[in-house]
Amino acid sequence: MKRFLKAMVCICLLLTFSLLLAGCIDIEMKVNNNGSCDLKYEINTQGMVSLSDVESQLKSGVEATNNLAGKKVARLKSVKEKDGRIIANISLSDISYMSSGAYFGKFSNFEKEYPEYSDLLYDAKTGDPVSRDKIKGAGGLNAVKIAGIDTGGGELTSFRLILPGKVKYTTSNVKMIDDKTVTVGGGNGVVLYQRGGGAGWLVFVLLIIAAAGAVFVLAGNKKKGQSSVSSAAAPATAPVHAGAGVTASGAAPAEGAAPDAGTAPAAGTAPAEAAGSATAVAPESSGVMYCPHCGTQLNSGARFCAKCGGKLTE
Repeated sequence: MKRFLKAMVCICLLLTFSLLLAGCIDIEMKVNNNGSCDLKYEINTQGMVSLSDVESQLKSGVEATNNLAGKKVARLKSVKEKDGRIIANISLSDISYMSSGAYFGKFSNFEKEYPEYSDLLYDAKTGDPVSRDKIKGAGGLNAVKIAGIDTGGGELTSFRLILPGKVKYTTSNVKMIDDKTVTVGGGNGVVLYQRGGGAGWLVFVLLIIAAAGAVFVLAGNKKKGQSSVSSAAAPATAPVHAGAGVTASGAAPAEGAAPDAGTAPAAGTAPAEAAGSATAVAPESSGVMYCPHCGTQLNSGARFCAKCGGKLTE
């Protein structure tokens, strides 16, 4: 009963077009993932029918179709005229209202209802016939079955079918235009396409990019943390001034103290002989003597520096 009702709805639609089509017609049917479809009719009425007449007939036909179905299954989206052709856009909530025997659904369900088509299919890429057991990925395929459309007085010049996924198998009266577009000749045409629209590769690529970005960020944060720890662990070293003497304990000599015995004379210092005699320097805290000319440590009671030869006074 349900199939008979849908057939009556389709007849109502077709009668509407037969009333106004006196020229050529091109039909483009875009199938959506949920089984609905968008129809685009380009009609060349050869000036025999006005735009207002076509629009009036289409509105009446869509209204009658919805009344017969008992719900809103068809909607007239737009009607316009361009370059001598009338272009009408109609949407259907279910492909099965398109024509008697039309079908949309999983291939597994389709072959149960129409088993005769399972061995009438051809590989869409090679054009070679395939038996049922040679169909690859049958579990991920959807089936679309659409019948030829009788346009009454008009001439159907082309019927293009646009699928939401890559076409894999077709019947012999279906010809490929591209991976997702076919033309359907006379009789019933069957198309099996990959469910999901073939966008899985895009999701896969986006996941890889997201993962790579996360790894990059984590690696950068880890490197930054290690650098901070190293900087904090490094001991602070006090700067050493050039020429500063250092005692055996590592401390710089007190102000006024003589440099170590191994310290070289300061640049520009005159030789001891030219400088004459000088009094040896003795730090207050010890009896150790130092040469006032070169700073070498002296033995107690020495009159001359053993290093630079400078004369010392008492």
